[in-house]
Amino acid sequence: MSSPEPGGVLAARALGDVGVDVVYALPGGHIDPLLAALDARGTELVVTRHEENAVLMAGGHALATGEPGVACVTAGPGLANAVGGIAEVNASGLPVVVVAGRTAVTQRGRGAVQDLDQTALVAPISKWRDVCWETERIPEYIEAAIHHARTGSPGVAYLEVPADVLKGVATPPVSPVGPGHAKPTRPVPDPATVTRIVGLLDRAERPVILAGSGAFFSGAGPSLTRFAERSGIPVVTTAAARGLIPDDHPCCVGGLVHGGAATLSADVVLAAGSRFNANLLYGRPPLFAPDAQVIQLDVRPEHLGGQRVPTLAVVGDVAATFETLTEVWPSPADRFDGWRADALGAAAASRDQWAREASRPTERIHPGLLARETARFAASRRVPFVVDGGDSVIWGLAFASAWAPGSHLSIGSAMGTLGVGLPFAIAAAGAWERPAVLFTGDGAFGLSAMEVDTAARWRRGVVAVVVDNGGWSDEADALGDATVAPSTMRYDLLATAVGGHGERIETLEEIEGALERSWEAAAEGRVAVVDAVCDPEVVSDLMAGIGGLGVM
Repeated sequence: MSSPEPGGVLAARALGDVGVDVVYALPGGHIDPLLAALDARGTELVVTRHEENAVLMAGGHALATGEPGVACVTAGPGLANAVGGIAEVNASGLPVVVVAGRTAVTQRGRGAVQDLDQTALVAPISKWRDVCWETERIPEYIEAAIHHARTGSPGVAYLEVPADVLKGVATPPVSPVGPGHAKPTRPVPDPATVTRIVGLLDRAERPVILAGSGAFFSGAGPSLTRFAERSGIPVVTTAAARGLIPDDHPCCVGGLVHGGAATLSADVVLAAGSRFNANLLYGRPPLFAPDAQVIQLDVRPEHLGGQRVPTLAVVGDVAATFETLTEVWPSPADRFDGWRADALGAAAASRDQWAREASRPTERIHPGLLARETARFAASRRVPFVVDGGDSVIWGLAFASAWAPGSHLSIGSAMGTLGVGLPFAIAAAGAWERPAVLFTGDGAFGLSAMEVDTAARWRRGVVAVVVDNGGWSDEADALGDATVAPSTMRYDLLATAVGGHGERIETLEEIEGALERSWEAAAEGRVAVVDAVCDPEVVSDLMAGIGGLGVM
């Protein structure tokens, strides 16, 4: 029989047993025993400057790898600080486990330091939440949290461990029947439903597959690609699914910015792993034709329908369903050659239109041209490309290319949380073991800018290109001059302050050299920031018209 061990040791071992090799955290008295045990085990412990960013980094890890990310935060204000990150990653459907400390059971209700009803706080923004009250059951709860975070439709699993439980000493019980959760089989629609799916798609004239985050977290890349090649149906990817089938694949139309025209023109849309929220304009025009037939496929029944009633609502795992569809597809692969050529042509025309818009004369650097050059730079080096911001994220999405799963990270939910960029880039650089490139607005960058210190301390090579236009561009119409003011911030100096590389540029001709020099620093594990002075009067046409879409 094994000897009793502290709760922190039990928790650290349990995380290792389920495959967790990196944890994002900010220390605090309520969780220090766990952090010390993780460090002793050799788990990579990335200590952040703010708890929200620890959770966002865990979310970035999930986006870059498809595997659960883990964040650890202390009690009271630590958990309160993490709320924004929890809300974003849960809304994005990312498998993230948040382990939080809590006031000792013996100190509840006495006005103890950092005491807060944390489970009530996270209830509306988490998929699963529980409290471990006994030291010996810590491993059981850790395994349960991982299971709930990644099984079915992913989300945040919140596990709370009171300080006296974590500091306690115990020996976990040995079960003769094997405790834990079994890996479930992948549900596949019944044969009659598969026949209906195939019938709707095969009878269509202009079918489109719209792959969303659920496709990514089911690992549907290979099966989606095989079905696209077998059927010839064009594919649009969105959110975490970007890169699931590479943008340069002959069946891939790209992301929604350019693939939206094909979706609107489609007479049948197979939405695989996406919900009809604001990101999909509620399943309505100008993204979906009102008379289009829509097949919605999701692993969770409650995600089906809502703002648009699908023609056919299908419960099933995305990857397994595409495998089945490929096996029974009846028509030749050239069945939709003409339509696919039209869809690809519309996407190419959209890219040309964005390029023309980005070439309009400006007083200072045009953020669109800056996005184009930054995206090209990241793609040429096959490194993760992260975009963040209000209007900046739109420019980044317009010029980004996704070449593999986890290669393109951005805000994935209708929450629209700004500031995710630097945390995502730090996590992606670690997961990919190569530098990541970030294109971000100055407002968004400012929300997590202190994490340049985290990137520096943990040698996560990040090249951050900041659109420095001194204002909240997407709010300009509402607030007028209040949104634009001369910038008082030298973002490049944040990098040099932590031993990284920083440059300030004022012309587009300077961007190539600045990126090259920044890359050299990032390749050495140093953080680099390019502070690009951009025209504050420039707002993309899409952002200017977004208010009329009724998404806010």
